[in-house]
Amino acid sequence: MTLINDLKKNRTVRGRRWVVKRNNDNGIIEVKMIYDPENYKTFKNAKLMVGDKKLLEILIKEKEKNEI
Repeated sequence: MTLINDLKKNRTVRGRRWVVKRNNDNGIIEVKMIYDPENYKTFKNAKLMVGDKKLLEILIKEKEKNEI
């Protein structure tokens, strides 16, 4: 099962946050779930965190971009 299917199938979890890492061509390299978002925000190099719904939108756009 892919992450897209899992996010569509299951309900969103309140407070769950994700970080999307991209390469130089703006393609997705890696998606990581952040287990302690409050602590992660304090890091100097913290990346932008997104919720389940926003992550699903990002992954669908990326999938459509790669299919064209």
